Amino acid sequence: MRWPRHLDWLTAGAPVHFLGIGGSGMSGLAELLAAEGYRVSGCDAVSSPVLEHLAQRGIAVTIGHNPQHAEDADLLVVTSAVRAAHPEVTAFAIRRRPIVKRAALLGLLTADYLTIAVAGTHGKSTTSGMIALALEVAGLRPGFAIGATVRDLGSTSARPSRGRFFVVEADEYDYSFLALEPYIAVVLNVDHDHPDLFPSHGSVVRAFRRFLERLRPDGVAVLSADDPVTRAFASELSAAGRRVFTFGTAADAQYRVLPDGSLKNPDGIVQPLALAVPGWHNRLNAAAAVAAGVAAGVPVPVVLQALRCFTGVGRRFEEYGVVEGVPVILDYAHHPREVAATIAAARERYPEARLWAVFQPHTYSRTQLFLDQFAQALEQADIVVVTDVYPARELPLPGVNGVALAQRIQRVPAIAVPDPDAAATTVRAAMQDGDVVLLLGAGDIWKAAVALREGERNASAR
Repeated sequence: MRWPRHLDWLTAGAPVHFLGIGGSGMSGLAELLAAEGYRVSGCDAVSSPVLEHLAQRGIAVTIGHNPQHAEDADLLVVTSAVRAAHPEVTAFAIRRRPIVKRAALLGLLTADYLTIAVAGTHGKSTTSGMIALALEVAGLRPGFAIGATVRDLGSTSARPSRGRFFVVEADEYDYSFLALEPYIAVVLNVDHDHPDLFPSHGSVVRAFRRFLERLRPDGVAVLSADDPVTRAFASELSAAGRRVFTFGTAADAQYRVLPDGSLKNPDGIVQPLALAVPGWHNRLNAAAAVAAGVAAGVPVPVVLQALRCFTGVGRRFEEYGVVEGVPVILDYAHHPREVAATIAAARERYPEARLWAVFQPHTYSRTQLFLDQFAQALEQADIVVVTDVYPARELPLPGVNGVALAQRIQRVPAIAVPDPDAAATTVRAAMQDGDVVLLLGAGDIWKAAVALREGERNASAR
């Protein structure tokens, strides 16, 4: 394969093909290149709302994989999950045309900007969206590339920069964030995840340390004061003379979230942290956004103004609609900590509701590692429905399935079903006034929302 080190050779309007364009990171980059005038096409294995969105933006999208898809392209963009033996990759390589990974392309596209890279096991998309909106309100016209659509910035996940700043979601999977050279590096938290790549918590910590080593000499690290790993990072960087801003609930956090939810700044001023998005975790995300905004030169009042207007990003506590009087909420939660945070946010938004947690586990390795933790998190709901595992890039593991998870849940009723359609059927048969349905997972659990709405339409037609 030929891996380009820059994009100077790629002429304006050149054809670029994305293999796996429906992925959360890939779709944004496809939109970014299309907005810059490149002729973008892409393919993916199955249809999805993301592909429909891209088609509406004028990007040529094909379902299925075929070597002919990229026949006319000057550049092929692939994800970390794509193997070198993939037919489209092989055909492209034979023609000796350049192939680039998504992460490397993101690094190339942001190299000439002041990059604000938001990393962490949880909260990256939401915090990136908050920061991008704050810079937009400040008139800085940032570019951004985020793993979810930002509703307050044109319902897109990426756009070119028209100023000096570029906000990116920095993904740790496959060490993707090591392709970046951030001016502001945000680390929200460091938990063990992606066990198919990181065998231990220590291996995750080492990856994030390497990410912070990519910080520009004149850069700023924005780190959680609540996470023991990021606290250690803050001490190390401060001892080395680097600029560090901290946030969190800890007494020594520079941007401290107080028990009443207000924010105390380094100068001692306490201000309300008024948010349109629910959940304590979003108050912490907002504190990180304030710190990052200040590091970029945006005054605290301007960031707080933006946060008051911020309505969230796609599939993060996204209110899909109301079905037969019952609110249906989509959320990307696929780690026990995220599941617990989303259920807590629903309790905050709907304190009197009976909560359904419809959960689709994502990958066999993660489900196996966190089986008990998932059960404990899901028990915070009132009724649980578990589908079978969404495999993503993995092969099945013996005994790792939705039934095994449902059996671990003892404190509340738990039902195992095969897929999102079956989950929708189960929920619709038993839901009642006063319920709220949470659809949780990073796979295709969104299909349950579609099925619930179609069931309502069919009932109305009878």
